Amino acid sequence: MTAETMAHVVPGPANAYSRPRIGHRRILILAAETKHLITGRILRRTLHATAAGLLLSLLLPALQAGRPLAQDTLRAVAVVNDEVISMLDLFLRTRLAALSSGIQLTPESQSRLQQQVLRRLIDERLQLQEAERLSIMASDEEVAESLNAIARRNKMSNEQFLAMLAENQILPLAIHEQIKAELAWRNVVKVRLVPRIVIADEEIDDVVTRIKAGQGGSQINLSEIYLEVDNVQAEDEVRRSAIGLLEELRGGGDFSALASQFSQAATAAKGGNIGWIEESQLPEELASVVRGMQAGEVNGPVRGLTGFYILYLKDRKAISGGEDSVRLTQIFLDMPPDGQEAERAARLAEAEALRSGIDSCATAAEVAKASGAPGSGDLGLMKVADLSPQLQSLVQSLPLEQPSEPINIAGSLAILVVCERQGGAIDRDRIQNNLMAQRVEILARRYLRDLRRQANVDLRL
Repeated sequence: MTAETMAHVVPGPANAYSRPRIGHRRILILAAETKHLITGRILRRTLHATAAGLLLSLLLPALQAGRPLAQDTLRAVAVVNDEVISMLDLFLRTRLAALSSGIQLTPESQSRLQQQVLRRLIDERLQLQEAERLSIMASDEEVAESLNAIARRNKMSNEQFLAMLAENQILPLAIHEQIKAELAWRNVVKVRLVPRIVIADEEIDDVVTRIKAGQGGSQINLSEIYLEVDNVQAEDEVRRSAIGLLEELRGGGDFSALASQFSQAATAAKGGNIGWIEESQLPEELASVVRGMQAGEVNGPVRGLTGFYILYLKDRKAISGGEDSVRLTQIFLDMPPDGQEAERAARLAEAEALRSGIDSCATAAEVAKASGAPGSGDLGLMKVADLSPQLQSLVQSLPLEQPSEPINIAGSLAILVVCERQGGAIDRDRIQNNLMAQRVEILARRYLRDLRRQANVDLRL
């Protein structure tokens, strides 16, 4: 189907090539876990009710226009092991990608996005099929938790969020299926891959040696979009897809949103953010590019060993030793005065709900921004010795990028996240966690590549 034909498949108040309406701001579609505000049963009922009405509004004009157009709307664009991906699936997910990334949909941008969206849909079908085979599918409650987190980050209730999707002609089941695939694949990786990985002390020692040798060198805060090349025949197609994404970024697309939608690295769940690393930890083909980049610059596509990278250098700083320092992110909440026990209990429950939605410094920053409370956000680099004894003990024992329990500070509640440690003793636990994440990433890519090679995929676009 051509882009021109696509424009008439889903008529309605929003033209197929208009910018999706989101109240003049993009939506944040990043996977995260939080205490659920709605149950899986309510989620199914809400999704099905909303979807039924919207699906009728989408298809009725096509049906009235005649059978060929209606049939084209529901025809298969790909078949993955006997499971169909329809033109409607592709259309809705393309609009969802544009909505979350702030991309103006034109015939050209839609054509570019569709290729990447279709690759993503095929991978998701394979991931869901593997999770189903292993009987470790994500539950409705897990999906509901993630959907709640997305709605809250956009400062909406679940009902408002689903209504906003409907207004932009996106069936709620489109985002539901995306979340379900992400969670199911996370379960597969956790069950099948993580138990097989052992990080030896010698591996940690090697990293420690490189860090010590790099004192005075450079540390970078880097984000990535990674597109895998799983066979030689796909090289040109993947390169064109990477170039298309780079053009969208240079046209104003949001890096973290595009990474969340299209990157095939594990960092996609964090908007592509790798975090602060030493340049020496990068493969040389990437390090050689990063050395010439300035903070705030996007570069690519860069050919790596197994695929193409688009790199975003957020910041750079010199590595230094010396006194222990930590970079903290804080979520701050006012606490009702003594005597208002019901209000205090409600505020503590609110803090616990916020805490459960934080799984990295990236999500902590989003929660802090969404809270709008004075004192919330990045506190910058602070010397541990300058903190109170209570906070010194907390930040020294708190795992990197994990939220603290809500603590009482000067009569208010605070959640702290240690986003970086500098100086003093080298953090061997952090090194072990990074090595574990790298190993999981490699095995997960290999696993998905094997699923692609074993699958029967019939492309019909």
